[in-house]
Amino acid sequence: MNNRDILFMSVLFVALPAWIGILWVEALNIRGNWERFLHTLVLGFSTMLAAAQIVLVPMVAFHAPLTKALAVWKAVILFLALVSFYLVLRRWSERIERGKPIVEVQTFPSESGNGAGGLWTWIFGALLVVFILVQAYIPARYEHRDDDDARFVSEEVSAVEHDTMYWDDPITIDQLYWNEGEVRKDFTSPWAMYIAMCSKMSGIPPAVLSHTYLPFFLILLCYGVYYLIGGALLKGEREKRPPVEKVLVFLLFLSVIHLWGYTSTHTLASMLLLRIWQGKAVCASLMLPLCFYLMYQILQKEYHRGWIVLLYVVSNAACLLSGIGIVTVPALLFLYGAIDFCYNRSLKKLLAIWMAAVPCGLYLLYYLIG
Repeated sequence: MNNRDILFMSVLFVALPAWIGILWVEALNIRGNWERFLHTLVLGFSTMLAAAQIVLVPMVAFHAPLTKALAVWKAVILFLALVSFYLVLRRWSERIERGKPIVEVQTFPSESGNGAGGLWTWIFGALLVVFILVQAYIPARYEHRDDDDARFVSEEVSAVEHDTMYWDDPITIDQLYWNEGEVRKDFTSPWAMYIAMCSKMSGIPPAVLSHTYLPFFLILLCYGVYYLIGGALLKGEREKRPPVEKVLVFLLFLSVIHLWGYTSTHTLASMLLLRIWQGKAVCASLMLPLCFYLMYQILQKEYHRGWIVLLYVVSNAACLLSGIGIVTVPALLFLYGAIDFCYNRSLKKLLAIWMAAVPCGLYLLYYLIG
């Protein structure tokens, strides 16, 4: 690791997603500094993945070079960043006109109003930081091999070195056609090309990027989603935000389960802590939990329609990661839509939820008949 690479990855996987995510926190009117930051980070990263999926699939189909796909994706990201910049300026100007400070400091309420509550918050928080950083550091620092990595890394290296996308077979080095071998499913889930674009921008070799830097940042992103889920589940009926001690204990319990959950290569703990650089692991550990969080928000009697729009974003992002996302997300949306209809009796809402599965259906159809 070197300082330049760490700085670049911090911008690409923290600062830039958080900036893009301002679009959503402003649209959804999310309050609370910590909640705003986590929402911007998670939703901004999902938006970047969705934009990459929309750009990459057609460009892979037409055998466009990697650099051209990267240029188009950067143009989309730049547009989203400028929109976020405009929203920030508008919010600041409104607060100045009202005589309020630009930054309003807000904190989570403790479970109890006395000093003991604050003490336990610091204790649980310190323990949680140690647990999460250890889990993020170990796969980033030490080597772990998986049989799938050879193909993924070969695809990324070929794309970066030859400026192509899925043009060379990673096993035989022959010209690759649509209906050949294991790589066919990657045409509709080009996660490796997303990594190749990040490698092209940063100059970090794909293998180093995947096995050294990505695990650290992706594990932190996953725990950001888990924090949001814990806050949603543990919030009382009259509370705008949950007592932070409960959420911290929830995350501590979850992190212990992950540390002791490696009973096979197919458990969530294995996907999160040992294989998180693979698209299917990101889908299982990050994107599917985010789907459940969005479903919880939409299920409420009073909800913002922006949460439904985010279902379309997440469905595209899940498709980028793996064929698992293409198949699993529509199933989740179908079941959730039926549950929501039984609860809210809104046919219009049911159709809006089911329509979020259309991108997955289109990619699946393209895979089957392409």
